[in-house]
Amino acid sequence: MKNLFFLIFSVFLFSIPSVGQQFEVGPMVNYDRTSFNVPDSSFIVIGGPGGGSEGSRTTGFETNFSLGAYGTYYFHEHFGLAAEIYYTETSATEFQDNVFKSLNIIPYITAELWNTNIYLNLGGGFAYMLDTPEFEGDFSVTDEAIRTFDIPIKMAVNYRITDIITIDVGIHTSATRVVKDEITRVHHYLGIKVPLNRILSKG
Repeated sequence: MKNLFFLIFSVFLFSIPSVGQQFEVGPMVNYDRTSFNVPDSSFIVIGGPGGGSEGSRTTGFETNFSLGAYGTYYFHEHFGLAAEIYYTETSATEFQDNVFKSLNIIPYITAELWNTNIYLNLGGGFAYMLDTPEFEGDFSVTDEAIRTFDIPIKMAVNYRITDIITIDVGIHTSATRVVKDEITRVHHYLGIKVPLNRILSKG
């Protein structure tokens, strides 16, 4: 994991001289509360006239961390295009030692609210599972049911202190299942992003 993070960070660091002031590039870290959503037949979600579907529940939250790098291009005073690439782990209380380890790439748009330095973020990307669990015990699944990728969706609000730090609060949730017909990943997180290129350009 350390070598992976160093590689990601180095790619962004070496790109610093070639980017202008409309770019932010640097490291990021998230404090995550992770869980899984699983089907729950104890209640039904009404989906329209005469229709319905099985509900779902979370399986207890565990603490994890995400490490990686980000880049943002501000094409307008209040709008930008951004992307994150980071390593993370997903685990849950009910699943004990069953952990998904993944590399995630999420592009997204960011928009400021009325000159407040508060930005809304929305996007989606791709996650590749570097390691998947065996799910032994009460909740057992076949190896064929475990997926090696999913599509994470990012919804967040952040507060940007220009040229210093960005504080990020949000959720990463799967649009697809990491176990067929059964499990999606969920991350609630608090994160920081450091615009390293802008900080170094002041030196």
